[in-house]
Amino acid sequence: MPVVIIQYLAMFLFVLAIGYLLYFLKEKGIIKSDDYFGITYSILGMLEGKESNSENVKKILRAVASVVQIVESDYKNATNGVKEEKALVMAKEAIAELHLNSEIENDNIRYIIRLACALLLPLK
Repeated sequence: MPVVIIQYLAMFLFVLAIGYLLYFLKEKGIIKSDDYFGITYSILGMLEGKESNSENVKKILRAVASVVQIVESDYKNATNGVKEEKALVMAKEAIAELHLNSEIENDNIRYIIRLACALLLPLK
């Protein structure tokens, strides 16, 4: 009977230690909770030096999401290929207005556009 109690106690301490480790890693900034479908780390990898922070990632995501909303409302009857090209051009302009020194590749912007389209609420 004491062996079972020791095993349960050891298991409890193990779970507690893992929880503390995860808390510690999150506090040190190693684990980021704002990772939007894994895209955050991809964008952070493209940004240089001081630009590589979560605020710039949020600005980029917001800019692309607003462009997608505009394109979806303005080009309702266009094909998805045409919409994507219009969104790409407009998103590059919106990202350029953020005055970042880093260049984000077209393919990466396309992936963000597709994610924004998938998460877009239906238009009325």
